[in-house]
Amino acid sequence: MSILDSPEEEVRVVLTGHGGRAFGLPPEELGERVERLLREAGPLDADGTPDAPDLTAATDRGSVLWAHNPADWRAPQARSGLLAARSAGGRPVRYAVGHAGHSQFAVDRAHPLDARLLGAKLDALNRLPPRLLTDDGEQPRVITATAPSCEQFFTLGAQQAEHLYYLLYAPLGQVEVPPDPWGLDTSAYERERLTATSHWVRETLGGTGFTVVEPGACEGALTASLRERGLTVIPTEPHDEFRRRLSRRLGHADVRADTVEELAGERHLPADAYLLAEIFYYLDDISVVDSLPTDLLLVTSSPEFIESSVRPWFSGPGKEKWRQDGEHTLVPPRMDFLVEGVAYQRKRGSVGLVYRRI
Repeated sequence: MSILDSPEEEVRVVLTGHGGRAFGLPPEELGERVERLLREAGPLDADGTPDAPDLTAATDRGSVLWAHNPADWRAPQARSGLLAARSAGGRPVRYAVGHAGHSQFAVDRAHPLDARLLGAKLDALNRLPPRLLTDDGEQPRVITATAPSCEQFFTLGAQQAEHLYYLLYAPLGQVEVPPDPWGLDTSAYERERLTATSHWVRETLGGTGFTVVEPGACEGALTASLRERGLTVIPTEPHDEFRRRLSRRLGHADVRADTVEELAGERHLPADAYLLAEIFYYLDDISVVDSLPTDLLLVTSSPEFIESSVRPWFSGPGKEKWRQDGEHTLVPPRMDFLVEGVAYQRKRGSVGLVYRRI
């Protein structure tokens, strides 16, 4: 609301979510400015995708651009923020925190709204088409779930914006995979989790000289840790870019691309154990593990997911084929950065479960 509540000066507004269209807010009272902004900006079509803004002539080099959070849960808003970062040409971009409930952000600017400004904000929102304020099953399309009374902003570089967008919207394939996207090689929490996991695997197996298949090995951080402890590890990774990075890390010319479903269907990689580390979230049907060519499953996942999905299946449909033979807390929940110095969240912790075929 700060740009609206400056009646003594003209403000130039660039609509980064509308292709970079620019207009001026002349000196006038708050109500008139809100009315003009609603007329000029108008919400995007609810199902539309924002165009890449052309910001080359819209602002001078000293301007500060304001955009949506590239990690916003509302996909059009997030993409708008991503495109603004790409088009800014090195100029600073401030991003509204918006609706990104998994994470918190290192805010460098905040605007608490007093009763007058908050009233103007709510009045403006209430003038939007009702469909834009309607919950579509996840959240309203235009406003955040709470319409906060304190507007918060943080600043990102272009690469950081791409990284944040990737963490939430990787399946859309609109950004390149950033280096070490989840901090497996750099985060103290993730390093502790991987070290604890590799120790647990070795202790469960009873030493070295065992062969473990690790589906979904990503860039190989856990693979390398397991091999350092004397285990023979066969990693597979279906994602092309992660598989290339995994191959470079391990010095292999060829790393298999098999998914868990393919490993179960073809049964061509028998092993002493299959390590299903943090990948149960991605299985459409847990019963696929019945066909893996092993009698020992080592499963790691968050405590919440274990209680909601893993344990109920193994004690229900899977109880005729598998029995639990161990449980160990690998790392407790902890606060940790997603993007160093910018975005952070509660990491859920990890628990290891041992299942043996009956």
